[in-house]
Amino acid sequence: MQKGFKSFTLVCLLAMSSCINEIKNMPPLDKSSVTDSVIIEKTEALDPGSSDSIPAGNYDINSSNAKTADLVRLTLQGLYKEDLSKNFIDGSSKKFIFFEYDLNDDAKKEIFVGLTGSYFCGSGGCTQLILDNQGHVISTFTVSGYPVIIDNNKTNGWKDLFIYSGSKNRIVKFDGKTYPPNPSVLPELRITPGDELTRALNFINEPYTWHEL
Repeated sequence: MQKGFKSFTLVCLLAMSSCINEIKNMPPLDKSSVTDSVIIEKTEALDPGSSDSIPAGNYDINSSNAKTADLVRLTLQGLYKEDLSKNFIDGSSKKFIFFEYDLNDDAKKEIFVGLTGSYFCGSGGCTQLILDNQGHVISTFTVSGYPVIIDNNKTNGWKDLFIYSGSKNRIVKFDGKTYPPNPSVLPELRITPGDELTRALNFINEPYTWHEL
């Protein structure tokens, strides 16, 4: 009995020694790769965009707030309810971007909304909207290019906009109730807008997420 026990003990000790040697001979753990993997997983979980790989931290809060995205989505679904139900709006047109900015200094941010796809865009530009912070439509623009440049000058208490339309930057002024809907017929801006001016819906040069309708 004792002999059998000793043999069993010897086998266990040899097995343990072998395992210890294997552990010692293993290459060191690459902690950086583990950390990066964890960060990537967390980033993807927090990323407001489902159709891109831009880390969530790279987005400006003015273009990625989840509550604002939900508000804009609800507004757009209401505006285009009939055409959505009839499948007139194709998949590429069921996306939007937004940018929040206080245009009249009332401490409440208005919401620029940019649309895309064949339903909303043509050779002259795309449909864009400005909503108030409750999702109500203030202005709708047609044939408009991106980005929308926000000037420091005001008209009727609201900041002027420069919108590219008809192959030129146009000066778009608030008339007391809304901004004119067709920028292509408005006066041309004959100077180059300064780099210091805020550019809304500037997805070409800045990280924007396209939200799904």
